[in-house]
Amino acid sequence: MDPNEFDTTESYINIKDLFYVALKKLWIILIAGAIFGCALFAFKFFQRTKTVNVLDVSEKMNDKETDVQFELRKQNVDRARDIYNALETVKVQIAYQREYVNDSLYMQIDSENEYEATAQILLTLSKSDSAGMDLALFGAYEQDIRSCNFLNEYVEKKNYKMDYVQELITFSSRAADESVIILDGNAAKTGSLYIRVHGPTEEFTEEITDLIIKEVERKYADLNRDIAPHTIKVVGVQNICKVDWNTRDTQAAQIAKLESLQKQVASYTDSLDSVAVKIGLEDGEAILNYYDAVKKAEAAGVPLVYSTTKVSLKSMLKPAIKIGAIGFCLGAFLILVLVVLRYIFGKKFTSQAQFFGMFTDIRKIGVLNPSGKRSKYDIALDIRSENDSGMSAENNRKMICANYNNLTKDKKILITGTGDRKATEEAVKAIGLKGDFKHNIFGNPDILNSVPDYDGVVIIEQRGRSLFKDVSNEVQLIRNGGAEVIGAIII
Repeated sequence: MDPNEFDTTESYINIKDLFYVALKKLWIILIAGAIFGCALFAFKFFQRTKTVNVLDVSEKMNDKETDVQFELRKQNVDRARDIYNALETVKVQIAYQREYVNDSLYMQIDSENEYEATAQILLTLSKSDSAGMDLALFGAYEQDIRSCNFLNEYVEKKNYKMDYVQELITFSSRAADESVIILDGNAAKTGSLYIRVHGPTEEFTEEITDLIIKEVERKYADLNRDIAPHTIKVVGVQNICKVDWNTRDTQAAQIAKLESLQKQVASYTDSLDSVAVKIGLEDGEAILNYYDAVKKAEAAGVPLVYSTTKVSLKSMLKPAIKIGAIGFCLGAFLILVLVVLRYIFGKKFTSQAQFFGMFTDIRKIGVLNPSGKRSKYDIALDIRSENDSGMSAENNRKMICANYNNLTKDKKILITGTGDRKATEEAVKAIGLKGDFKHNIFGNPDILNSVPDYDGVVIIEQRGRSLFKDVSNEVQLIRNGGAEVIGAIII
């Protein structure tokens, strides 16, 4: 609320009081939630029941269904099942494709700043008659590196997926029998193994290349002994940063593949909706839920055949209960929001804390205990929110009267208010207030003429009846008359 609208120096919302007001409306909130929940539960359950009956083609739905209608329904149900299976397959592909696009190292490469490290390893056969051994050695080294077992610790530390690292490593070789060199008078064959590592950063390519070279050096002892005597030498490692339009095109193709799969889902969904309408269902969502339940039942070890077995009562109740719970929460929340909005933006105040939170410059003289029939629950909340003093009604009135007398001693007092006339008069008499009671200056504007004749004014306002705007105007008019507003009594 705008404090200036009510002519207050400072106003605030009492969160504690708002909490207790909401608790007092708890039964309404729960009833509203129950109504919403039951409505959605019934809707979902009967919708589910209808779906099960329609998709069960083990028998006719009823006596009115002809043989031709039954056969046509069976065909549509078979088509719906095929579409569902195709849709599930595409969804799995989308999940994998989306994970690849989001998480793969290849998709993180900037095609205009692609880093590449190339290591050349020279392999020399010490015996010239080792025919075919060069290919065997190249294959053994390549197979060991491609397995990437030596990268397990690295990918775990970096939180990478092994497949995403493996695809960035490529091999090429020049066979040893293509060149011959002479060492100490003996003929020897030599060839080269080229290992290239692509990556999004220079640090990545260098780290992977270093690990590969260490693995080649480790593997050398085994292959030198088991396949053929040879020597290896790392000729050098070249690190470059280049523009690679092939990478750009491949990345675009991967994204296009994801978009294509999503279009397939949309197409299958439309087809399923079309089939659903033909068999008397609202849309394809009901079919999806049905076959999802069947799949879960099968996964739980309760095999169900699509065309011959109905889904269990439990499988129909579970989604209905779930949507019912959502409805309960939604209904309860909506009513709670209305209670809060009414408390904040309502025209009338409902509690003493709300009143004095708005009119902070008005002294509290006292608060009468709420009248009317109240439950023990309401009484307990009223006491905690100070709407009820916790004392007996008689003692509370005596306390208010004593405080009033102390504040108005030796003063000529005007008592007025904007609440119900009868309730205000009865409160004045019951408390035993001394002063001139003149009800509602808006109903009798002549009262304003007599305001300067009094030393002070006490206002009596009624919960659920007095308007904020009226009280604000009342206080302003009294002060304009030169009289002091000593305080307020809430009834």
